[in-house]
Amino acid sequence: MPDSMIDLANRMFVGPLWPASLLICLLVVYTILALIGLVDFGFDLPDVDLDVPDAGIDLPDGEMVSVNADFLQGLGGTVVRWTNFGRIPIVLWGGIFSVLFWGISYWLWHTFDAARYSPDWLPSILLSIRNLVIATGITKAVTQPLLGYFVDPPSYDENHMVGASCEITSHTATPEFGQAKFRTNAAPLLLNVRTDGAHLPKGTEVRIIGFEKQKRIYIVTHLPSENAS
Repeated sequence: MPDSMIDLANRMFVGPLWPASLLICLLVVYTILALIGLVDFGFDLPDVDLDVPDAGIDLPDGEMVSVNADFLQGLGGTVVRWTNFGRIPIVLWGGIFSVLFWGISYWLWHTFDAARYSPDWLPSILLSIRNLVIATGITKAVTQPLLGYFVDPPSYDENHMVGASCEITSHTATPEFGQAKFRTNAAPLLLNVRTDGAHLPKGTEVRIIGFEKQKRIYIVTHLPSENAS
């Protein structure tokens, strides 16, 4: 093996560069296999169903934060959605992230970190986490302009949604608090809802019967099942 290749390998596979270098190698292998037709580039969008449970805390954008047993699930779904992961083709997001992750890791290590830290396990893990967070934030910024090409622009407002059905996703929905999932041909919309009096458990199908514009809250009523007598 030429000395230049050995030197490149030594510079790539050291300390916090290990995770990023392995990821970029997997990306190269995947790209080669896709180019020769052994795998599909996979530009179809997955059906991403992000459940964000409810705790009655309204945020400015109409979403809610959970403080019940489903908090971690809801928080994880919110974070994943924020990064645009699943909102554009996974292979495109992953390619952009991999290149950024490796570039940031390589540049920071050989410019700043190598003189300050040893390539041992603990420093490498902490530096890798830092690099991952930076790469994720930049990936978010880079992919944001691409959303219009892959995600249908929202065409839903109260006039379209009143009379439609949705599904309760919070642990329960009451006249005081609740959240529901309104299905679309892209990612589902997460709505703040209040019932017309009933206490409805998670998974209940409801119909939207009103909208409080000032609070951005939808009023829902229980939708009887087809099997109900």
